[in-house]
Amino acid sequence: MFNLFKKKQNEVKLPEVAPMELWEERSYMHVLSDKVDVEDIDGAKERIQAIDGVNLKEFNIKDDKSGNMILDYKGEEYGVGFYFEDFVFDRLYSLQKQKIHDEDFEKIEKKTKSFIIYMKFNKDYFDSYHLQLKLITAFFPDTLAVIDESAERLLSGRWVKLAAKSSVTPNAESLFTVQAVFDDETNKVWLHTHGMCRTGFSEFELLDISRDNANDLYYLINTVANRVLYQNEAIEDYIFLGEFIDGREIVVAPLPWNVAIAKYPSDIIGGPADRADSHNTNSQVIFLFLSEEDANNGKYTKPSDMEEKLVENPLYYYTNEQTEHMKFMARDRYELLKKAISENPSYKALIKVGLPTDGEDGKPDYENLEHIWFELLEFTEEGFRAVLTQAPYRVAAMKEGDEGEYTVNDVTDWVIYTDEMSIDPNTAYLL
Repeated sequence: MFNLFKKKQNEVKLPEVAPMELWEERSYMHVLSDKVDVEDIDGAKERIQAIDGVNLKEFNIKDDKSGNMILDYKGEEYGVGFYFEDFVFDRLYSLQKQKIHDEDFEKIEKKTKSFIIYMKFNKDYFDSYHLQLKLITAFFPDTLAVIDESAERLLSGRWVKLAAKSSVTPNAESLFTVQAVFDDETNKVWLHTHGMCRTGFSEFELLDISRDNANDLYYLINTVANRVLYQNEAIEDYIFLGEFIDGREIVVAPLPWNVAIAKYPSDIIGGPADRADSHNTNSQVIFLFLSEEDANNGKYTKPSDMEEKLVENPLYYYTNEQTEHMKFMARDRYELLKKAISENPSYKALIKVGLPTDGEDGKPDYENLEHIWFELLEFTEEGFRAVLTQAPYRVAAMKEGDEGEYTVNDVTDWVIYTDEMSIDPNTAYLL
């Protein structure tokens, strides 16, 4: 009868999931600028009122220049808080960093004060993030840099200004980062995101990845986060993410971190010892289902056991929402492409064009486009001339080397190759 009081042999007590931190529940950003140094926010209220789509309902400020405001933006109400704080440069070394101009970074190194602006994202987190950038540039038109504390990333002030004035919201990858923590003894890597929680979704992780394959498996976790954000839908059980090189589907099935770590050795990086004080809130570890039978039986496969296949050029699917966003950003910043090429003859550019595919009736199918790269030859009054860099799969009448004339309305992406780097619409602030 004593067996009734014993734990079941296979019962395991799971670690507890901690409540989210403030910077996970809300989006926290720290602004650096010359005007921040002297706590000069004169005219900020008027500049905020002038933001297109903003209806400022309250603007409260105390003697120490901390405060809060309530505003409507695109039909949603937001509460925003702000205050000044001492800034320590050393903290930047733990952050991911956008490319920063050298002269800007020299100024950043000397900063000792920051302006913190924080807010809770509403259901449209793309608009919420965009609004926060707009408020930053309204407070400080001279913004030098921004530390996105929630995503643990250093943003160039030039990128912030470009993004804030754009008619297109920043892309999904602007909302999160993927960080890597290395174990030099085992040569293993723990990949995890920061910034997802503020959107209302969980963070994502990959455990026990080999260091040699970390760059390849980055695309797995990055694609999962992008898929969730662009489709605005949490992963309930599993999702189809793409295809292995042999054509088998890549099926992702995440588990809460406290359940997932029980499937790994306890001494791995990202294991229980690394969860005592951080990375212990709203986060999921990515696993795979290798078959329908696995999905039906709850048989989870570790990505670390499939690294050989995951580095062999898997095909990850883009959502329609992601493709549309890329298209609108490319068109929104098309004039920056024209200006850069016109002023720098040594620069080369590729432009992605959406070509109507062959319909079943032999006529062009404008509802189903094939997005393919052309090399820019020259700009024309109506648009540009370009040469096809590869044969389309579903446009029989065109082949590699064909030339054509297109307009900005055909553009779905572009990239500029300078003497030092490649620049796309998202990084056009580097031009």
